[in-house]
Amino acid sequence: MSNRVFCLVVFLIVGIVAAWSVGAPPADQNATVFLDHLKVGQPVSLNEKEGRFEIGVYPPTYRPLSHKVVEIGRDYVVLRDFVEITDTIVPVYSIKAVRVLRIGGGK
Repeated sequence: MSNRVFCLVVFLIVGIVAAWSVGAPPADQNATVFLDHLKVGQPVSLNEKEGRFEIGVYPPTYRPLSHKVVEIGRDYVVLRDFVEITDTIVPVYSIKAVRVLRIGGGK
């Protein structure tokens, strides 16, 4: 009987280890997909509305805009103002929207 219990325990441990190794790494599981529209160095607009932020993404021909993207983290984005004096760290929970202006139906 103890041999069966031992085999069952080994089987459960192997199953748990296999399940952990197949899953995505924690950083990938928590990735915020909507921040994929932003790229470091990209000019954007930043508006605060009702205590939440709206980030505007425009075609490259629209310049100058109020901010540019300095850093993109897993749960935040850092934006530097146009005169490069102030950095604003915007956590994802305070972002109301990322608005992407599309002209002419292009990407």
